Amino acid sequence: MRRWRTRAGSIAAVGLLCLAAAAAGPGCSGERGQLMVVFQTDMALPKDIDTVRVEATLDGSVVYDQTFERLGSEGSIRLPATLGFLASDDPTQALRVRVIASRGGADGVRLLREVVTTVPEGRTATLHMPIQFLCDGSADVERDAQGNPLRDAQGKVLVKNGCPEGQSCVAGSCVPREIDSRALPAYAAAAVFGGGSGDSDGLCFDTLRCFAAATSAPVDLEAFAADETTCLADAPGGEINVALLTQGGGICGEGACYVPLDAESDAGFRVEEGNRLRLPVEVCRRAQQGKLAGIAIAPAGEGTCRQKGTDLPTCGPWAASGGGQYTAPDASAPTPVAVAQVHPVSLRVTAGGVAWISGATFDEGGAARRDGELKIAPQGGGEPLILGAAQASPRDLAVDEARQVAFWTNAEDGTLMAAPLVGGEPRALLGGLEQPEGLSLSGDVLTWTELWGGGVFRAVLSGDGAEVELGAPEELAPPDTVVASPYRVASAGDTVCWTYQGTLGRTDGAVACSRGGVTVLVAAEQPTPREIALDVDGQGNATAVYWASFEGGSVFRAALDESEIGEAEEVVSGQGQLNGLAVDGTHVYWTRRDEGTVVRAPKGGGEPEVLASRQRRPGDIAVDAEAVYWINEGSPDQDDGTPAKDGAVLKLAK
Repeated sequence: MRRWRTRAGSIAAVGLLCLAAAAAGPGCSGERGQLMVVFQTDMALPKDIDTVRVEATLDGSVVYDQTFERLGSEGSIRLPATLGFLASDDPTQALRVRVIASRGGADGVRLLREVVTTVPEGRTATLHMPIQFLCDGSADVERDAQGNPLRDAQGKVLVKNGCPEGQSCVAGSCVPREIDSRALPAYAAAAVFGGGSGDSDGLCFDTLRCFAAATSAPVDLEAFAADETTCLADAPGGEINVALLTQGGGICGEGACYVPLDAESDAGFRVEEGNRLRLPVEVCRRAQQGKLAGIAIAPAGEGTCRQKGTDLPTCGPWAASGGGQYTAPDASAPTPVAVAQVHPVSLRVTAGGVAWISGATFDEGGAARRDGELKIAPQGGGEPLILGAAQASPRDLAVDEARQVAFWTNAEDGTLMAAPLVGGEPRALLGGLEQPEGLSLSGDVLTWTELWGGGVFRAVLSGDGAEVELGAPEELAPPDTVVASPYRVASAGDTVCWTYQGTLGRTDGAVACSRGGVTVLVAAEQPTPREIALDVDGQGNATAVYWASFEGGSVFRAALDESEIGEAEEVVSGQGQLNGLAVDGTHVYWTRRDEGTVVRAPKGGGEPEVLASRQRRPGDIAVDAEAVYWINEGSPDQDDGTPAKDGAVLKLAK
């Protein structure tokens, strides 16, 4: 018999789950042993994980299978949570418990934790099965050749374990899934719920407050290169708290995202002789791959925060402890979609998420290294998925949700690239281009510019996902004037508009539009026009074109009607170095690289309104119905060429 407890911190309890009754095996009788499975997380819900499926089998027979959705939302279970099992009269029966955590619903599988054990006799033991950031990406959905999810007879997705058979992920490493229940500690609610019973009466760890005065530190990658079984870092003296500095996973404030680690834990950190921190090896692996910005170290103890341990869960709207008291991000401030980025240069927002390019760095000779990346994350933020790594100076991108494909230009090797949004090997659709720069998608047509070659081209797409193809390129006619260096491009329906950035310090830039195969010069003698955007009506037709002058500090517009293109009109002036441009139903938005601000004004002209300030070289910008998104390119590289890695993708509600 299964009964439910309404307490926020419990999945199933009171009489617990009698395995024999559930499995139709030998009876449960007498003083039975118990196994309390504890579920906890170091991530933020629902940003990182919003769905958890818990499955238990006894000698191969399913005894429990439940999916919990909308984690972190009102009415859903809270964490830590417990699931209790009572032993049958046969204590040797193998109990297998699987925890499958997903983002974006049950089909968005992110990680799998699996344990095979037994229920101990004559006592209640604790089995911790944490949902850990370092195991994010350890599992995926099994898919067919077309990328469609495979499902079982009940319609649930089949899960592919990233670890070898018989192993499961713990703190980012694959370890044997078998655990001897005799070695498990005795269960005590206070050791799970921050000293409480689980009825919101315990304490929790307030991550943002506890790391507000933290210092960042690198891990010792030289030591890791010499011994990949050891991950170390230097620590100050005294009691400390430690967190991973991520690119978007975990608990985020305005400027950083943290994953707090448990002290004196193999899955967290230990302080060893000589003030050396011992960390899970996955920490050094991810740091070596550029996926972590380092670690944050903050003092702990009297007068500060208590040291984080397995007995002290994190605070948040998902927490079963803490009574809802914790430091939440400022709702009026920009929130990060991703942080610790290397010079992001381009941004697109769709219903499915936010995609951006993390720009390449350059060697001593000025050549681009193959270290550019195309990334995507949910609109609410989270650890990004890398769609394309090791790219040669990627410059601009487009996202086709219908085909489930992202496209981008690689300037250094002259290619137009594509990769499935669900992940997969990126491939070149077209090569031999003369520094491809801007990119735009409208329907089935992809349009791009070639900065060195001087041309603007388009081609028709066919196919979906990994099988998308590009038809023969067609060059659009140039305007009837001498222009150079086509830069950014925007398209809608049969309208394509683009900028010729010209030469810095001169007024030899221009803006052109092509409609119905006829190209018209919209504006000439422009001081470095770079960014461009179209105002599009509900039928998908362009009604006006806007562009921004990087050096001139002005935003211009020209009306587009069915028969002609209007005269250029100045919308706003005196805006310094304009570095991004977007339009919605009422406003035009831009970023100011020189002032570090995000600004908007009415589309027809009016007083500019600063939406955000103190930004690090803000660049490309995008809008949807609910929010404004932009990239911060971050600080310049250090003198030795090392990137600062303080670029970001940010979001602000309208």
